[in-house]
Amino acid sequence: MNRGLKQFVPASRSLLRNQTCRTSACLVSLKSLPKASNAAAVQKRFLTQSVARPISFKGIFGAKNEEPEKKLVLEQDNLFHMLSQSPLPEMKDRAAIVNKYGVCPVCDTHHEEHEAKKKPTYDCPDCGYPTHCSEEHYHEGYQAHHAENCAILREINEDDHDLRSGRPMREFEFPSAQGFDEAVNMANWDVFFYTRSFPSMDSDRSMRHVSKLLTYPMSIAAVLHQSSPYKYGEQVTAEGMRSIAALRTILYPHNQVSNDAQTQIRTDTINVYLVGARAEATLPSHIWLQLAYLFPATPFHIHFIGPDALAPNQEPHTKSVNERLLFTYDNAMYHDYHETIEKFDPYTDLFFLFSPGIGHGDAREGWKTSIEKALETKCPIFVTGYDEADMKNDVEAVEQDYNGEFDWVLKPTVNEFRSLKRDVNLMDLRQSIFANYGIWGIRGKRYDVTHDPESNE
Repeated sequence: MNRGLKQFVPASRSLLRNQTCRTSACLVSLKSLPKASNAAAVQKRFLTQSVARPISFKGIFGAKNEEPEKKLVLEQDNLFHMLSQSPLPEMKDRAAIVNKYGVCPVCDTHHEEHEAKKKPTYDCPDCGYPTHCSEEHYHEGYQAHHAENCAILREINEDDHDLRSGRPMREFEFPSAQGFDEAVNMANWDVFFYTRSFPSMDSDRSMRHVSKLLTYPMSIAAVLHQSSPYKYGEQVTAEGMRSIAALRTILYPHNQVSNDAQTQIRTDTINVYLVGARAEATLPSHIWLQLAYLFPATPFHIHFIGPDALAPNQEPHTKSVNERLLFTYDNAMYHDYHETIEKFDPYTDLFFLFSPGIGHGDAREGWKTSIEKALETKCPIFVTGYDEADMKNDVEAVEQDYNGEFDWVLKPTVNEFRSLKRDVNLMDLRQSIFANYGIWGIRGKRYDVTHDPESNE
């Protein structure tokens, strides 16, 4: 059912907008960088959190009529370059960020004092990234670097050069509406691409490119779709099946016959609240249309909520993509935005939090009010994490802070529609993640009302 918002809530928290460095792996605020005097533990926590902050995708996608036709910059057999010597300015900028804010792993191992740790300026000839402070330290840490990180960094290097090579990106020519007689299987990426009639993915690199973008809408679709990879009795709990079944009654409506014998289809709107939205709020509308295409009978209203949901110069607004897809962007904190919604309905509403970092340091306290408000709605709340440790950290925080206040909907599990492309933390190249690696879900606890005849006596 469509609901009007009472009013747009102004931003309750100003964004960190000063001096930001954007990279393809993370968004690093220069003002938030730890000072040299900070404790090593504080710096480590900052680095761990910074890798989970994906960048905007607006640099990759733009309006077609605004961009001139791209010229081929790099051939497919010429994708590997030293970042500092890359023909692409963006990649040179990335090397400069590592030079300025990165850490030499050998220095990090030998010295506890931050002042004694030198910046990485020596380029690894095998991965192209500046990995160590000197050739001497490069050879000293050669075994550890090549055993754990070198191959990963080279893959990221070539992938990012390929994205900017100027070649026709055929893998991004996504299919349009699905035929009503065509079934889609959501078992995993391969089966989904095949049954959804995507262009043939000729390489693992193409799979990585596409999954990086589609991981957000498809993580949502995988939970809701009738051919979901998450099964009752395995990942989905009994309470979870109740919540998902309620949503599916709207997503898969039965035809109804009106008094004049005409067939009518229910058109209640599914509201998806993306709390703490960041990278997902910058995706082009045609990426989110892939979610709507999977449920042709149901309109979607996607709410992007959080301080990073809007660019610094934008005001909260709502826009319509078509009659079946509506976007609302608001940079208010969720607990403020919550008050603008007249009513929540477990049959039409759900929440998604993409790598929110609920259990990380100071963020834990900041999330409490918003999580409490979401639990009050009794609507399912799905959360992703960027690796096993991140997911475990968030789950433990929720179990400790909201013990007895929620039921499990989806047990923590690997997300079948995680990004296959790694993101690397430019402040510590030893850290890399897969966006939306894991997924789990909860819902505010419901209490069954029972009648005890003896209580009447």
